[in-house]
Formats: sequence, C-alpha cells, structure tokens
Amino acid sequence: QGYLSEAGASIVDRKLGLEVVPTTGIIKLAAPTFNYSRIDRAKARTKERIYTRYPDLGRRFKTVGLPDKVGSFQLFVTGYQDAVHWIRTWEQFPEQAPPPVTQSQFQLQFERMVILDYIIRNTDRGNDNWLIKYDQADVVENVEQSADAPMDPQQPDKESSEGNLIDIEAGPDEVIVQPVQQPQQVESNSNQPPELEWADVTVPHITIAAIDNGLAFPFKHPDEWRAYPFGWAFLPIARQSFSQETIDRFLPLLDDANFVAELGEELREVFKSDKGFDKKMFERQLSVMRGQIFNLREALRTKKSPYQLVLMPAQYMVEVKQKKRKRGEKKSRREQAEETTWSDQEVVVGVSSSGEGPGPSSSVTPGPSTRTWNETYKQKIETRMPFFRYW
Repeated sequence: QGYLSEAGASIVDRKLGLEVVPTTGIIKLAAPTFNYSRIDRAKARTKERIYTRYPDLGRRFKTVGLPDKVGSFQLFVTGYQDAVHWIRTWEQFPEQAPPPVTQSQFQLQFERMVILDYIIRNTDRGNDNWLIKYDQADVVENVEQSADAPMDPQQPDKESSEGNLIDIEAGPDEVIVQPVQQPQQVESNSNQPPELEWADVTVPHITIAAIDNGLAFPFKHPDEWRAYPFGWAFLPIARQSFSQETIDRFLPLLDDANFVAELGEELREVFKSDKGFDKKMFERQLSVMRGQIFNLREALRTKKSPYQLVLMPAQYMVEVKQKKRKRGEKKSRREQAEETTWSDQEVVVGVSSSGEGPGPSSSVTPGPSTRTWNETYKQKIETRMPFFRYW
C-alpha cells in the first residue's frame, strides 16, 4: 500500500533525524471528491434523507454520510521547486550557482536524502519528485546613522572643504576653486574569508524535501526487467564521497543492531494497521531494508560516494530466530557454559541502613551483552540481476 510506504518513510526520517521528509501520518477522511462506488454514494444519500426527515430514526445510524477512507496525510511545504529546475539552472548559468558555503550545505542535505532513499529502497526516485528550496542572497539593511538626525550648522562640510584647490595668484575677486580628483580605492574581496564577503548580505540557504515515497519498502530487490535506478545517482554531486559529518552522525546508529530492531518494530506497528497485512511478506520487506542498511554501513565506514553505494551488490539480512526447546530436551554444553558464566558474574552488595556495617545483601546479575549484526542477522546476497541496468 502506498500510504503505508509514505508513513514508513516519515518514521525512518524521524528515527534517524534526517529531517528531509515532511511529517506524514495515517488518518481517516471522507470527502465527496474521493473515489466511492455507486452503492456507497446511494447509501450515504439515503441515510442523509432519513436523518433529515426522521431524526429519531436517523440517530440509530452509526455513520451518516460517506464512509471514511484510510490514507496518508503529509504536511504541505511552501517555497520549494522541483530539483530538476535548479539543477538545470545551475548547469546552464554557472554564475547563478550557489557559493561554496551553500554548496557544502547542499551536499549534507543531499547525503541525507541518499540515506533515506537507499534504506527504504525507493523505486520511484527521479530528479522531478524531490524538491529544493533555494533562499538566495539578500542585502542586509545596516544603517549606522539615522537620516532624520539634524546636522550641526557650525561644522563645515568636509566634502566641500577638503579636496578643493585655490589659485593664490588670482586676484581677490577672481578666486578659482578647482576640485581635486582623488584616486578610487578598489578593494579586492578575493583574499577575504567567506564571513567578510557575506558581511552585508545574507548567505544563501538550501533545504531539500524528499516527497513521493509511496513506492518504497519492496519485498525483494529488482531482479526481472527494470532496475528502478535512483535518479540522483547520475548527478555530479553523487560522485563525491560521504562527508565526515554525515559519517560521524549516522554510522553509530546504523552499527547498533538494537537500533535497527527498534526501527523494524515501529514500522511493524504502522504496517499491521492495514487490513491486508501479511506477516511473512513484511518480514521479507524488513530483510530488504536491513540488507540496505548493511551496505550503507560499509559505504560510510569506507567513505564511499553515493554512486559507489548503488553499485554494491544487493543483500538480504534475515533475522536469526532461536529454536524453541521441546519439553524434556537437555540443554547443550554451550548453553550450560553460558549460564555458568553469568552465575559467576553475580555481584553481592551489602550496606546497612546506617552505613556503619554490612547489612542485608542483594545480588545483581548483569544482563547479556548487546548482540552484534553477525549474531542477530544472517546475510544472503542477491545473485539475480535485472535485464535492463543503468549502471
């Protein structure tokens, strides 16, 4: 379902702190412009007439009017345009391209969208369905002295007195005043730092909005005809390696297997609200998502580029489930050794209420250590490739 994919993308965005997807939730709405069958519309008209003519009888109806429909509701963003508009503008008119400070900001925003699309495996991401908001530079009004302030009449005008020459050879009635041409001072801003260059204007600001996430979370990797490539993979910015800021922020989260498990449980709560929820199908969707996260971890660790990321082989990460022990079945030697190890690690703490001597003791048993990726998931590499490939 597309609305589940939209809501799931918002959950991934919020969980990782990407802040590129507008807030999206699942709601129920009814409107005459929605697609309803003739029977539903006839029922709604009949109930409304009965409720109008016979109010006592109409109160027994559970719903009056058209039935509610379940769907995703996404906040509307303003001031954004299609990414292809700005990309073409910057390619055709390089003088209108953002300054280096803004380009660095754009790269960070772009990398966050790459992380989102790759994790959810968005199969419909072109350069026309993600948005860019480009706030261009504007002059900062910095008035040091008010224009309405009165001037001192006794103070001579420096501009009129300075910079004039008087011919002393002329008579008293023939004083000739000649203005002096002062050389213009041209300052070069090429050697100034970026902070001084943008002292009188605002720095351009770029924000990305990743919309149209309805065709994501597939249950398998593309392996038939189409490859469903990412449109951003062909941009020049996709050839740049992931920045250190992105690596430091998201790699610790993706390395944590417990964090990935929590993300899967939050997605499960959303997807199982649908009437057609299939547990086995959802497990396959999670296997694809975890495989994408596994590749993304390796790409961030080795400082690859987004283009190199999409070239990595597709993988599945299947959760390893512990087998249920039958009644009367003996424990293995390994399990017995682990229990013995944990029993030896019990800590006895004894402190009296007055703090003068030993009091009643209490044993504290530490829990098991955090499970790693290798202990939690089993890796499977996709061997089939689509017929039409773009990279």
